[in-house]
Amino acid sequence: MNLAGYLGFLRRTELTDANGERHDALYVVGALDEAMELRGMRYHPIDIETSVIRAHKSVTECAVFTWTNLLVVVVELDGSEQEALDLVPLVTNVVLEEHYLVVGVVVVVDIGVIPINSRGEKQRMHLRDGFLADQLDPIYVAYNM
Repeated sequence: MNLAGYLGFLRRTELTDANGERHDALYVVGALDEAMELRGMRYHPIDIETSVIRAHKSVTECAVFTWTNLLVVVVELDGSEQEALDLVPLVTNVVLEEHYLVVGVVVVVDIGVIPINSRGEKQRMHLRDGFLADQLDPIYVAYNM
């Protein structure tokens, strides 16, 4: 049994190749309902968000979602407006190099803008709705279309 209380959530398999040699494999997946499909591939937001957060010390939080066929990255910044301008190419390059995805929109916001529920989970759909309704009050927005 795992932390979530479900049997079989974490599965370890033994694979054999053509020579009969054993290889161990571990498959880790995120929640299927959070997965994004871009260019025929499935991506889990937490992977992209972790890469962006590690990219710069002033990034306190990050959330990603799709808008039409574009990847939108919302970054919470604990820094100056000049750092916001510097974040756009950094975020774009990190996502491209680590995940082979082109970022469509980078939105830099103040701390606390990304909604989080009582369990500590990011509310990406509420953030997406706020973005589409132009309610985020961003520091800087870059459209890389």
